[in-house]
Amino acid sequence: MSTPKRVGILLLMIIGALSLIACQSEVDIETTPEIAYGEVICEQCGMIVSEEAQAAAYRLPDGNLRIFDDLGDMVLYHRLNGEDVHIFWVHDYQTGEWMHAPDAFFVATEDLVTPMGHGIAAFTYEAGAEHLANEHSAPIYRWDELLEAPLADLPRHID
Repeated sequence: MSTPKRVGILLLMIIGALSLIACQSEVDIETTPEIAYGEVICEQCGMIVSEEAQAAAYRLPDGNLRIFDDLGDMVLYHRLNGEDVHIFWVHDYQTGEWMHAPDAFFVATEDLVTPMGHGIAAFTYEAGAEHLANEHSAPIYRWDELLEAPLADLPRHID
């Protein structure tokens, strides 16, 4: 192969590589997580994440996503690993919509059935949390309180 052909092929390869790099979009670390339910494995327990309404996730500053089948598994994993987290995501117990965990109100009760038995539900509105809390004589937490609550105060399996 002649030198001009080699240079031409090399230039085409470089241009192609640069085009691929330019076309790749960076992960928007603010967007809600996309989870392949029934396929993805929970970071904490290793079970398949299948119940959308109970799934939780957090995104690291580099864009990597940690996915959990139970909100309590996310709390436990974060307590054990202490990663620098950009944003925590939970599902509203009533609507199933994603929301930022720090904006939520949480109810923790052993009476609530969740995939791994943690019994924690998130609510967009305090009134929804109050209704479930009153129904089960359970406490209401804000996100920071939930992360810092003594393990003995939380439903089973958190320890």
